[in-house]
Amino acid sequence: MSNQLRTSYLIKRLELLVRTRLEEALRDFDITTGQYAALSLLAKMPAPSSAQLARSIGVTPQTITDTILNFEERRLISRERSSEHKRILRISLTEDGRVLLKQCEKRATQVEDELFAALNGAQLDDLRASLLAVLHSVNELRD
Repeated sequence: MSNQLRTSYLIKRLELLVRTRLEEALRDFDITTGQYAALSLLAKMPAPSSAQLARSIGVTPQTITDTILNFEERRLISRERSSEHKRILRISLTEDGRVLLKQCEKRATQVEDELFAALNGAQLDDLRASLLAVLHSVNELRD
């Protein structure tokens, strides 16, 4: 057996490190990494339903419901009935939600800058490209 560490082990270690550092950085905003992911996707997706948002993040409908209720209480999102399907509520970021996301993005950038300081720009671009290639290939296998 090779003395080399498994790629999956290295990715898991890095994921734990990123999550821990990001949780620490976002704590001041009273937001979790999962909630940050939801805010980020809401900024990119055109008024998704809660089911679409849950699928995009990879959480259960129950988990996203709790997140949505938290966001509504904090006035970070608004929900409107879909014109096509009256039972579906479309979710959008409010101005408060966009402001919070911008603050979180700044912290996330600081965390990434610290964690990946050992890599130069080209190496970081290569890492991103490699990770995206793996993620795309896995998604293609699922479809």
